[in-house]
Formats: sequence, C-alpha cells, structure tokens
Amino acid sequence: MSYIQIILILSKPNHIKIYGHRGARGYLPENTLDSFKYLFENKIKAYETDILFSKDLVPVINHDFRLNPSLTKNSEGNWIKNDDIKIFDLTYEQLTSFKIGTINKKSKYGRRFANQKSLGEKNIPKLSDLLELTSTYISDDSIINLEIKSTPVEENLAPPPNVMAKLIIDEVNKTKLKDKIIYSSFDWRVLTEIKTIDLKLSRAYLTSELKGKVYDKSPLLDFMPLYGSDSKELPRLIKTLGGKAWHPNCKDLSKDMVRISHDEGLLVNVWTVNEEYEMLRMIDYGVDGIITDYPLKLRKLCEKENISWF
Repeated sequence: MSYIQIILILSKPNHIKIYGHRGARGYLPENTLDSFKYLFENKIKAYETDILFSKDLVPVINHDFRLNPSLTKNSEGNWIKNDDIKIFDLTYEQLTSFKIGTINKKSKYGRRFANQKSLGEKNIPKLSDLLELTSTYISDDSIINLEIKSTPVEENLAPPPNVMAKLIIDEVNKTKLKDKIIYSSFDWRVLTEIKTIDLKLSRAYLTSELKGKVYDKSPLLDFMPLYGSDSKELPRLIKTLGGKAWHPNCKDLSKDMVRISHDEGLLVNVWTVNEEYEMLRMIDYGVDGIITDYPLKLRKLCEKENISWF
C-alpha cells in the first residue's frame, strides 16, 4: 500500500488504540527521537507529542513553554536553574546549546519517573526530525497526534494561532504523512485556524476541567458558549465545530460522557492514563483511545485481559 492510499484510522470496533505520551515518557526521556523510536520498535503505532516554536519560527518538539530545569542542562553540562527561559525567545540554534536526554531524579518531576533511562545529551528535536523518523516506520494503523501548544491567556509564548497552524501544516505537507495526523490543542483558536486552512484535516479538542479551563465563553474554548452547568455540552459543542475527537483529562470523564460523545459520532481519546486500574476503568467506559506514559504496560494489560488493541 502506498503512502497516498493510507488513511487515518482512529478507531476500530471493540479495540483500544494505544498512544505513547510524549513518546514513551515512562521509559525514556520525553519528546526525544529515541523515545519515539522505542515505541515503533515495540509495535506501538500511535503517539502524542507537543509542538512549540523557536524565535525564528522553527517548529520544535517540547511540552513546556519554558525550558524545564528538571529536564534541561546547559552547555557546561549542568542542570539549568532559571525556570523562565522561554522557547519562543530563543532561535533554534540557541536552543541547541541546551541538552535534554536525561531527567534529574532528585527533582520533584524526576521522582515521578524514577525508572526512566538516561540517553545522555540530546538536542530538542525539530518537528521535521520527528516526521522524518516516523516516515520510516509508518503503517496502516499509525496515528500522529500533534498537540499544538498555544495559550490566549499569556502573551509572547508562541506565534499567533493562524501563523502556527499554517507553519505546522506546511511542514507536514512536505512529507507523506498528511493522512496520518490528528491535530489537537487546548487553545481552540488554533483548531479554528486549521479548520479554515483545510476542512478535511482531523481535529481533536483538548479539555481539562480540573485546571479551570472549561467554562462558558472561555478564551481557551475560542469563546464558545456552553449551555448548562456541567460538561455534558462539550461533546455536542465539539461535534458542532466539526471536531473528529474529544481529548479529555481522564479524571473528568464518566461512562455517560463517553456515551454522549459516541451518540454525537465523536471519538474519545483520554489522557494521561498510567495506572492499571485507570486503564481498565477507561476501557470499561468504552473510550476509543488511551494516551499513556506506559504504552507497553497497557499493551501487556490488554493481552492479559484479552482486550483487543491496535
């Protein structure tokens, strides 16, 4: 099958789609090329990753708007102490002077991933680097979930939503992966811009009620109105906007919300699910996909419980 013939397969009846979160954060340093390669070599065919921009508008793979001191060393090989170094303030060449590839196990963040292996010094990857790697492992069931990092509540952390959307789509269009990608964001303005550029592109709407991001006419929801006092309006709203999927925090989800989403023809991919009991609960709820730091654990659990996955 040629790349042109491959289409985005987001769900299969009675199957769970396993997404590696930031590559495979539970096993290897997040958002490094090695972490994504580890997924591919272990038969995990879907991943979620984060896109930010350098000052010279290079799309890069990094979760936080600012360099994380728990993950980043300076050119002298020491952990950085400044927690306010913005990605968007640095050119890509300047970013390469900082190294990722290991986690500070003494930090609060690092203690969460005590068994994560070190890779030594690695550069923050460009989106083009990751897409090139992915192209060598592409298959029928591959899904690339690009989360575009943007916010309407703080300035000078990213380009305007329309600029981000165009630059990322242009980068994707240089590859043969266009039909394998679903675009997601907490900042729904970005998804509106993607819809404007190409209505056919798959979009997933991220939400987190626990972080206070969901309320009537929230700037994060692109000022969309929410009717009613609970979140049951969210799936209907997302479907109205032409979304393909809803990506909620697992702690916000109920079986009823999954049912409502499916009634609307909306897929539900939930994040970030790391404990076995949570994985089983999400499967019982009937979600379509699970985004996890431990995709191999989820795969093993599915095989143990005779649950189909892809």
